[in-house]
Amino acid sequence: MSYQKRRIEAGEHRRKLSNQIRGSRRLSSLPFELSLESSSEVDKFQRSQDRDRQKEFNKEVRDWSNKSTSALKGSVSRLIKRNVSLSASIKANLYYDRKYASEVNRVGFSFVREGIYIHKGAGRGQGGHIGGRWIDRYGNQKTRAEESAGKQGKGNRQPILWFDPVIDNRLPQLADLVADYSATMQINATNLFID
Repeated sequence: MSYQKRRIEAGEHRRKLSNQIRGSRRLSSLPFELSLESSSEVDKFQRSQDRDRQKEFNKEVRDWSNKSTSALKGSVSRLIKRNVSLSASIKANLYYDRKYASEVNRVGFSFVREGIYIHKGAGRGQGGHIGGRWIDRYGNQKTRAEESAGKQGKGNRQPILWFDPVIDNRLPQLADLVADYSATMQINATNLFID
């Protein structure tokens, strides 16, 4: 094999490895979202005609999500002793429906994977019933150890509920904002909670 061919193959391997690592980092920010659903397209079109009210609604939802993010960061700093990167990674993401106009239709929260482990009481040697697979920073595929199956939330790692109670307390405020904006819009929070 020639020197040039070995260099090309090594470069392809390096690119493949960096794409795997980049992909695993992209997946480590897990989204938890709620959607604002309208009952009909006619209602969406009618709301899009009042641009000022729509901008005001978007601003109110953005303010709610920013205050919720601050509350989540406060919860993390209050409840978790060893906060490595969780509070810095908490972000609120707003998604817009651009069919008729730019109206917020989803609010998501993302954070590093460590937040799930803390919330459920999982860690090294204390995994859940369903096994997981991930790629470490060196590109090696890892799986949950068989001896740790079903030990999540037991022993020295108890669940620290830092996410669900905060969001549960903040949802009525969002419900009031949505009800003031439109009587036909509903909140779907099935994908929001960790449990």
